[in-house]
Amino acid sequence: MTDTKKRVILISHDRRDQIQHGVGVNSVAEVISLASKIFKLGVDDNIVVVLEEDGTRVTDDGFLLLLESHTKLMILRNNTRWTQQPVKFNERKRTIMTADEIGGYCISLFHPKLPILAFAGYLKEVLLLKAESFGTPFSNWIESNRFGLHSQIPKQVSTLVWNKNGTQLAAGCEDGTIVVWNYPNGDVLFEIKHCRRFKVIVWSPFRPDMLASLDIDYKNVFIWNTSGEASKLFCTIDRNQQITAITWVANNQIAVGFSSGLIEICEIIESLPVHTYRVSHKFRQEGKIADLAWNERLQLLAGASNRCVQILSKNNAFPVHSVQFASSCNSLGWLPVRTRGSTLSATNAIGNRTLVCGLSNGLIVVWNPLENYIERRQIMLGGNSYESPIHTLSFSSDGRFLASINEISRIVIWATATWLPVSSCLLDAVEGNDFRPLMSWMYSDPSVVATYKLAGNTFHSGNEIQLLEGAIPNPTD
Repeated sequence: MTDTKKRVILISHDRRDQIQHGVGVNSVAEVISLASKIFKLGVDDNIVVVLEEDGTRVTDDGFLLLLESHTKLMILRNNTRWTQQPVKFNERKRTIMTADEIGGYCISLFHPKLPILAFAGYLKEVLLLKAESFGTPFSNWIESNRFGLHSQIPKQVSTLVWNKNGTQLAAGCEDGTIVVWNYPNGDVLFEIKHCRRFKVIVWSPFRPDMLASLDIDYKNVFIWNTSGEASKLFCTIDRNQQITAITWVANNQIAVGFSSGLIEICEIIESLPVHTYRVSHKFRQEGKIADLAWNERLQLLAGASNRCVQILSKNNAFPVHSVQFASSCNSLGWLPVRTRGSTLSATNAIGNRTLVCGLSNGLIVVWNPLENYIERRQIMLGGNSYESPIHTLSFSSDGRFLASINEISRIVIWATATWLPVSSCLLDAVEGNDFRPLMSWMYSDPSVVATYKLAGNTFHSGNEIQLLEGAIPNPTD
């Protein structure tokens, strides 16, 4: 007879048990019964079953049976509280030897799926470092490729971006040149000098051969096609007013935010021989649009302006949700949906609508308009912020950690299960630098022990990569 029971792994609340107990169950009551025998619990013990990953309580049989096979369940008893599995981030620095003397600032960017790190600065080429696995210490990463910029004169690379599947790498240079390489062979797919300078490049998450860029005047959005013979300027969106933010919201749609507080969704019309566009949706907020963030799962767009953040839907002319803050919002980010070991991918969980907002007063607001508990609807994160404006927010790919970086280039890492800081680091920076600091997380492979690396841009004369490195240990450690 075929065993139809759900296979799960039981672990103790303190994670000290060196044996992971795999069992087959059909109900929560069966989990509790087996756990009582395995961990020698008393009949009077108050037993609670939670997901080891994030502490979500498992009380319903239907919820249990929707979990992925081999999900880890933690057994709590007598009001014992779930705690985040410990992780320690250590600061690492690595000097990169190059043929050119680097000046200005440097950019380091992790590949979206592989243990690959791209590195660029004032160079004639982009360097790629590679590791055998995600857990390889950064000191053991080796050079794997050099992608040339096809110029005898070194260029200052100001923007470096992988497309979503990691098959192409784009670099925007201070002289207005955009170069796109194929990965891993390094062939130049596209190179053009179109304007004085590029500061923003945004790959489409829907089409791996399509990217958008802004020119130095912030009046035009250029849509580029990087595939084969079609490599060319695909479409130009000219709205004749200052553009402050852009993000893709569909295969042929891009949201554009303006200094006037206007948000437009521009739809690209692919008609030959000329590609044009039309404005399909308009929204209005008060003050300059500082950032836009699209949630593909929920089909919702978040927009930040002055002290207001709104959540917008393409099916509604008015905001779905709105909130006011005591300080202006500079950066937005949606909490990624965790799919490993939970059912969030199969349900419209409240947690799917969690939005983080980085404010000018140094605080981070975790906002979920659907949260039933008022005290959880808005959570203020202020530890180690030093009252310096938050410029950038970035989630690890599995959503376990949020990294924030402020105006003085201090990175703080927060555990999203508790929203407590777990690490802090000050990047080497030059005072008065007008470039927005950025961060890059290494992809977290769900098939292995979770290993995390976070690289930050360095803003000094020197060919050095600076990052934070940490790992969640095995329960057997």
